Amino acid sequence: MKTHYSLFDTLLEPIFILNVEGKVVYCNEPAAIICEFSVRKISRGMRFKDLFIFSDLIDGLDGLDKIKDPTPYKEVNFETPTGGQKGKVQITIQPIQNEQDEQHWVIFMRDVTLEERLQKKYRAELEQKEDVILDLKKAQAELEQYSKNLEKMVEERTRQITKLNLQMKALLDSLSQGFFIFNEVGHVLDVSSKACENTIESHPAGKKIWDVLKLREKKIDGFKKWMSTLFSEMLPFEDLAPLGPELFPHSKGRHISLEYFPLREEENKIKGIVVVATDITSLVEARKQAENEKQYAKLIINLIRSKNEIGRFIRESQLILNELRQIISVSQPPWDSEAIFRCLHTLKGGAGLFSVHNMSETCHYAETRLTEYNGNKTQANADLLKSQCQAVELQFHKFLSETKDILGSSILSKQRLLEIPASEINNLLEQLSGIPQAKIIAENTFGYLLYEPIKNFFEPYKEVSFRLAEKENKSLRNVEFKNDMIPVVPEVYGPLFATFIHAFRNSIDHGIETPEIRHKHGKPEGGEILVKFERQDIPVPTLRISVSDDGGGIDPQKIRARLANMGIKSDHESNHEVVQHIFDSQFSTKEKITETSGRGVGMDAIRHEALALGGKIWVESNQGKGSVLYVEVPYLTKIPAKKAA
Repeated sequence: MKTHYSLFDTLLEPIFILNVEGKVVYCNEPAAIICEFSVRKISRGMRFKDLFIFSDLIDGLDGLDKIKDPTPYKEVNFETPTGGQKGKVQITIQPIQNEQDEQHWVIFMRDVTLEERLQKKYRAELEQKEDVILDLKKAQAELEQYSKNLEKMVEERTRQITKLNLQMKALLDSLSQGFFIFNEVGHVLDVSSKACENTIESHPAGKKIWDVLKLREKKIDGFKKWMSTLFSEMLPFEDLAPLGPELFPHSKGRHISLEYFPLREEENKIKGIVVVATDITSLVEARKQAENEKQYAKLIINLIRSKNEIGRFIRESQLILNELRQIISVSQPPWDSEAIFRCLHTLKGGAGLFSVHNMSETCHYAETRLTEYNGNKTQANADLLKSQCQAVELQFHKFLSETKDILGSSILSKQRLLEIPASEINNLLEQLSGIPQAKIIAENTFGYLLYEPIKNFFEPYKEVSFRLAEKENKSLRNVEFKNDMIPVVPEVYGPLFATFIHAFRNSIDHGIETPEIRHKHGKPEGGEILVKFERQDIPVPTLRISVSDDGGGIDPQKIRARLANMGIKSDHESNHEVVQHIFDSQFSTKEKITETSGRGVGMDAIRHEALALGGKIWVESNQGKGSVLYVEVPYLTKIPAKKAA
């Protein structure tokens, strides 16, 4: 059976897929964490043998091509070569085919260290219970031996049993995990721990297991089939147990994991399933905190490495936030929704570019609020939208505070700060003093000081393109810039260049195909983005920017269908004219809104800024070969008076 390897992305257990040479062609995030490497590095062909040191040989690992059926699970100790990770896992290997019918082998690893500790704990508890049974048998023998004193002995033994039962209950109640047992008809037995009150929010005894776990009606039949398969043991319990519900839907938002263990009779037949409910909220929060710290580390790196670009982002964001504030300050909605969309989407794009995670996330929530407001323009929805827009500005000011702490207050200047060696200024003054044509020299020099190569504005988009491609499970082999040293005035073109983040996002999300599709069409697995900058002075000074990709191109029929759903007729338009609708406000061919795209604002934002400069924008596309976005604007060399103030 052909398999999409992306199906393994959501699994919590480590998964590796190897080729016949034993090299890793895919692994999921848990596999990368246990190896202490990134998914990208491992999947570029690292050998599986180089990732772990096992306490015993893994059957079949040295001869993958001989494995035709799944190997039995084998339990071994492991550690990574660096010694950072140690533990015990169960491993199985089985053959698998990808979409191209290539033979690979998947390695499933199951961490049993936690399970082993829990089993020891429960084994000790069960041993204590067996001791109680032995005491009862001894008591029975004594009762027979001392029948004359039966009443007194029964009273004494009853007292002892009561004490032991109380001790057993106290022991169960001392557990921090929810603990209970259900039988083959789904009936929960009387034995349970007090922690069930907090973990699964009930006393489970006497109830049906599906009611205890709060399963939805449509899930109950599937659960019963799983339960029946468990008790019949048609497959190994260890393989079936992970297929049960993994999380309990806690009403207060806590994260409760569920694990299942067999309770066997002397004949080794399963007579009950032990359910252990563990509160892992702190673990989930710790992982989230670790991710936030990772994003913050990226932010600091960006601040240090791209100081000028960060300063430009701050100045442009201040202008956009001021525009947004003016829009929502109107006391009586409706507001200009399209303008709000442009502001939020451009702010989110810039924040994502420099890893300002909280601000980017808040912008995304604000866009969702705007969608709700557009669907129902009530005062309540308007208040929610306004509140979320204000939250965006709060996150921006928090970012300003962090930026100031790292790079100093100069980064927050409302004007672009220039760093010029004192020797150059001294030479300039000497020239101005000795040459009568000082005015001409001054103009040329100040022009030199004010210009920046266009490369400075677009270089950061290269990294964000690779990052987005990896997130979308796509491959990007190159992002190339041609003629990128053309000098431009940032104050003129900054707002336009800031919107080009949407062009790169569109090339990745809409244009470049997945490696599987590209391979099928005879293309290199990695896509390519080419950005050209052209300047011409005849008939008038003009700057042209083109962003091309070698993706699948734009399907005019798909756009026509989307227009039809929106009530717009396009029969009279050529395919080229139809394709230009991608610049329409809130137009998108995406059915589902994601963090990357789907709101139909990105291309409109570029068009808006190009038209504001007196320019034009269009797109040309060749299905199956790619698309080219053209933006042509006047080439201006002076700062407009209103922006220089």
